[in-house]
Amino acid sequence: MTNINQAKQMDFDQWLDLAMNDPKGFETARTAAIQGFLDSTPSHSRQRLTGLQWRIDMIRQHSKTPMAACQVIYSMMWDQLAGDEGMIHSLKSFANGTFNPPETKFNADILPFQPRLEENGELS
Repeated sequence: MTNINQAKQMDFDQWLDLAMNDPKGFETARTAAIQGFLDSTPSHSRQRLTGLQWRIDMIRQHSKTPMAACQVIYSMMWDQLAGDEGMIHSLKSFANGTFNPPETKFNADILPFQPRLEENGELS
C-alpha cells in the first residue's frame, strides 16, 4: 500500500494491523503518508518540516529500541514547547508585548584563512 489516499483513510486499528502483520508494508505506507503530508504543506514551511522529519527518522534509525526513539522524540517535542525560547516562552512574551524573535544560535568556530600569494606576488 503506497497510495496516499489509502493511507489517509486508515484508522488506528488498520495501522496497527499493518504494523503487526506486514512491517515492510507499514513502513511503505508510513513513508507515503508522511511524504503526502509534506507535499501538501506551503512551500515556505516545507524545507523546515522535511528537515524535522529527517531528524526524526535518524533518531528512529539510530535508537536501540522503538521506546528509546520515542523518548528522544518526546523530549525534543517538549524542548520546542517549554524549553528556552520555546513556544510557551514566545507566547507569553508576545502577550506581554515583549516578544523578540529567538536569535539564531551558531556554535561553529570561525577559522581565519590567510590568502595565498602567487609566485608573481599577487593574491590567489
